[in-house]
Amino acid sequence: MTDNTRPPRRGRRPAPDNERKDRVIQTRVPRDLEDTLRNAAERQRVSVSHLIRHVLEDTFQLVDNIVADSASLMGNVSRDARRLAATARGQAAATPVPRQEQSGDAASAQLETVDAWQAVIINRPGHCLQCGTALARGQHAYRGLSAQPGAAPAWLCEQCLQEL
Repeated sequence: MTDNTRPPRRGRRPAPDNERKDRVIQTRVPRDLEDTLRNAAERQRVSVSHLIRHVLEDTFQLVDNIVADSASLMGNVSRDARRLAATARGQAAATPVPRQEQSGDAASAQLETVDAWQAVIINRPGHCLQCGTALARGQHAYRGLSAQPGAAPAWLCEQCLQEL
């Protein structure tokens, strides 16, 4: 008769999955890179393992930010190129739709994309997103700043900004 039970393990019992440490990844590096890593870790008073973990996390975050910024830049460049092409063809630049013609949901959704308001002097005519007041060239107003690529410009007159 064969016994399919495992022999008892020596040493301590394995920790439950929820208490186990992070995963280990090993790699070979040249001696000069090892020296550089050890020196940098010593200067920062962390272990080499922690230094490498932080460098990897920071690198991935940096790459993600660059990709997001590039997408935003690409959207801005494309928009500007379309405007220049329209101007070259003699077409007038499109003006924002007054709020009376926008649904309340669309205007509030547009306001939700705004991270901050920047005081500006209007160059192209537009309309206040809240009240629909015409904003003329040379008038003081506020432009909504958004981190969302391709977000439509949001404008507020001084009175509506004070009411926010």
